[in-house]
Amino acid sequence: MVKYLLIIMLIIVTAGPLAAQSYRIQDETQRINNKKYPGASSLVNGEFDKVEDFWLDYIKDHGKVRRKRNYYQINELAVKDLASDTLTYVTRVDAKDSLGLIWLAPLVTGVNKEDLQALNDDLKKILKLATRAYYVSVVQKRIDQSEDAAVVMSKTHQKLLYEGEKLTHDLVAAEELKAELEARLQETILKIKVLNQQIEDNKAAVEQAYADLEKIKKVINGHKESLKKIK
Repeated sequence: MVKYLLIIMLIIVTAGPLAAQSYRIQDETQRINNKKYPGASSLVNGEFDKVEDFWLDYIKDHGKVRRKRNYYQINELAVKDLASDTLTYVTRVDAKDSLGLIWLAPLVTGVNKEDLQALNDDLKKILKLATRAYYVSVVQKRIDQSEDAAVVMSKTHQKLLYEGEKLTHDLVAAEELKAELEARLQETILKIKVLNQQIEDNKAAVEQAYADLEKIKKVINGHKESLKKIK
């Protein structure tokens, strides 16, 4: 029963739609080793730790990642031809308003404004793909949890049906036994009544037989006295 309630609570907690599946993607410059690098960021509607874990898995699936002091370096990044696998990128995830802020930038200098903007436009597309993938993963996880809960509840339902059938069968057997015992009890009560009457009748018969025996003894004694008188 406790497990049943926990499953219900899981469904209730996770059944609602993901709130505010927004895309807040913009140009953003951050410092790496005291140097400013223009890039792009996405404020993901998700807990910081979960967003960071997802983003790290995402970039590891699309490039070679190395951890640095307070950021990550990505080489050979390839996401639907939106990144150049010859460039090095830097990224980090920060906590902002309890959400996860993903920042991504090319690790380049001396690039003209037009080329840099083109690179960052591609990074925005990458961040949108990743942000969408995060939202999809959250919803898919909820679907998987709900389906797992449905499987468990289906098994619980079948088990409860079986238990109900067994309880009904046991109840019928118990009612039949009760009726049998009640009938036997009535028979026993009647038998006790008969036996008590037979005992009373026997006592009366014993007393009557004793009285008759005494009478016969008196008759015998009378005859014996008569016999003594004969000469």
